[in-house]
Amino acid sequence: MFNIIIGKNSNLSKQLSLQIDNCILISSRELLDGFNSLDEFKNKEINIIFNNFQLATKLGNIDSAEQYIDNSIVVTAKVLDYFSKSKINKIIYTSSSSVYGNNILCNEKDELKPLNLHASLKVANEKLVEIFCLKNNIDFTIARIFNMYGGDDKFSVISKIIDVYKTADELTIVNNGNAIRDFIHIDDVVNAYKNLLIVKNIPVVNIGTSNGISIRSILEYLKNHGANLRTKNIVKNELKISTADNSLLLDLLGNISFVEVEEYLKKELNL
Repeated sequence: MFNIIIGKNSNLSKQLSLQIDNCILISSRELLDGFNSLDEFKNKEINIIFNNFQLATKLGNIDSAEQYIDNSIVVTAKVLDYFSKSKINKIIYTSSSSVYGNNILCNEKDELKPLNLHASLKVANEKLVEIFCLKNNIDFTIARIFNMYGGDDKFSVISKIIDVYKTADELTIVNNGNAIRDFIHIDDVVNAYKNLLIVKNIPVVNIGTSNGISIRSILEYLKNHGANLRTKNIVKNELKISTADNSLLLDLLGNISFVEVEEYLKKELNL
């Protein structure tokens, strides 16, 4: 079984390839120019993991609307078309908690209320994958990941906290850091994906810890352990709270302990 991962440069793709056998990482930009790199897998049994999207650092950048759409959904559609007659065992689409909008405890059955372009395109990808898989009798999972950190992370606020501490720079926080988020370590996400590849009939699952915490609380925790970071506040519209109902995830993984973000930072900062 080959595991085709679309989105070669994503943090999650890199970590999955380290822990899952027979992984083939493919750049979404490469696929926009042709499918030669996938020809050898067309008649083999495969899993497909879609991690392609606009770069995380450019989610708000629409200088090229065409490129944004190409990266976000056109590649997904092209790959599905290309493998439409192939032996697909499983498809996992990496979605986001942002599809729920301003939802206190997000359940997989809740109505989706995307509030921006990024979230709206995630919903469109979800529906595209769902319809394709139902039509072709392919098992699939939409994985809605909450605030992931760790690994080769250069995007999350957790990585920015680490960078600011090491450089004695200033951390920009939004609305005094009061928003509540559900932070999940990439190792826990990879563990979930490894299980999803072998378990069927989980069409949608939240990948989160169900524990919400604010950046303000994290900074206070670090301060109490000797790390006092300088901050600059900006005011902007943002989700006030986003935490996962992870009952389905716990059914999948069993009784596990998630990496705690405070302990992770304490270790990374040598506190």
